[in-house]
Amino acid sequence: MTSFLTHRARVHDAALPPYRRHSALRTCLTEFAPYGLRATYHHLTVSARMPRLLEADPDSLVRAVEELGEARALWLARAEQYAAQRRAEKRAGRREPPVTAWWDRPWRGSPDAVWCHDPFLYPPLSLPDYVRRQNALLDGAELPGCPACGEEGPAVPAPTGHGRVERLVAYESPHGPC
Repeated sequence: MTSFLTHRARVHDAALPPYRRHSALRTCLTEFAPYGLRATYHHLTVSARMPRLLEADPDSLVRAVEELGEARALWLARAEQYAAQRRAEKRAGRREPPVTAWWDRPWRGSPDAVWCHDPFLYPPLSLPDYVRRQNALLDGAELPGCPACGEEGPAVPAPTGHGRVERLVAYESPHGPC
């Protein structure tokens, strides 16, 4: 069993060769990847400006794991708050949760998981900003625009593949329909 904090420390360990630090970063992604493993990895590669040859900029791994760690800390805080809320609701006799937490939603069919099939398709926000936005939506905030990134666009029909349109997708944003 792996530990996010153990592997995060390995990414920070400058005595390790860059390929080992990179492997530790990938292991961190198995513990927390809000866009899915491949899309989150691609996002971190771009946002931390990781070069192909990691020896050229080993600090990029630290930038990537710090962004991931900050988002994970926000997620853990909200998860703990949600768990405490559910314990109180269960004590009060309410066994069914009123809303499923965004991190527990099934991947397939979820409007939030637009990018899970394409590793290049994810919101243009930083990971902590994305987690803050998802937490605000979970708390019932009425945020304008796309649920994932906040960009606004025209309503777009979603074809079913059977010659008809089943529903309208709320927004068309650069990272795909939301």
